[in-house]
Amino acid sequence: MLQKTQALLERRAQPFPERYRLPLLVIATVALTVAIIWAWNRAELTIDNLSWEPLAALALVAAPASLLLKAAEFVVAARIAGQRPGLRLAMETAVLSSAGNLFPLPGSLFVTVKTLADGGAGYSGAVAASAVPGMAWLGITGMVGGSALVVEGATAIGLIALVGGVVALMGAGVFFRAAGASDGRPTLVLAILLVETGWLAVSGLRFTLAAAVIGVDLTLSQALALSVAGAITVAIGFFPGGLGVREALIAALSPLIGLDLKTGVLLGAVDWVVWLSFLALAGVGLTVNRRRTSVVSPS
Repeated sequence: MLQKTQALLERRAQPFPERYRLPLLVIATVALTVAIIWAWNRAELTIDNLSWEPLAALALVAAPASLLLKAAEFVVAARIAGQRPGLRLAMETAVLSSAGNLFPLPGSLFVTVKTLADGGAGYSGAVAASAVPGMAWLGITGMVGGSALVVEGATAIGLIALVGGVVALMGAGVFFRAAGASDGRPTLVLAILLVETGWLAVSGLRFTLAAAVIGVDLTLSQALALSVAGAITVAIGFFPGGLGVREALIAALSPLIGLDLKTGVLLGAVDWVVWLSFLALAGVGLTVNRRRTSVVSPS
């Protein structure tokens, strides 16, 4: 079973065929744009209706926290593989892998595996080390988010997510042992659990703030339930780029937890636009820093 799962993850860590990237990007962008325009018109919103304080908090607090957690997740994976990456490498990998989950590009797993392999880990070992935090996140999100779905009345989907979360968490433990981390195992386990629980908390915060931007109040259970959409997106192994998939799932889950379809579309869109904008700025900042360092170093 472990070997089959390992083989599946290794296929998942391959770059997405280049000939499909542009068509998927165009199709997904058009579909997402049409959905946003439809939801905006149905909600009868104007710019004046938007709340700017939660938008600022989403951009200046929640988005940076997400990127830092993504970097911490890479550091944990690297420690499992016996590596100790520097801060810049962790941040660059976080930006690239996050972008890989937004577009029809090589996905997050591919970026992380390649970086660890370049650092000296064997390919299989890099896959196993990268899978551990990802599966732990799927597990924690599935269990907590699934429970939230049950609380909100989406019992069938909630139980499926809950069971899937238990299986994913068990899988994370299997891969952790297979990765063969030689030292600090209890500390690494604690670090994994803290990082992935932090991911779930920040995900819920992002949904809460995105909803507040359009004047909607989310309960804690609703925000956690919507986090399952991100987990399902990652679990869809045949589609490395998540552009549009996560937003569609958010919209689909919304009516099941007491939200309008248009509300789900809009809050997913707000979160996506802010996160994409922040990633673009972070990427520019890291590029400028790298060029400045390369110019200064020879002298």
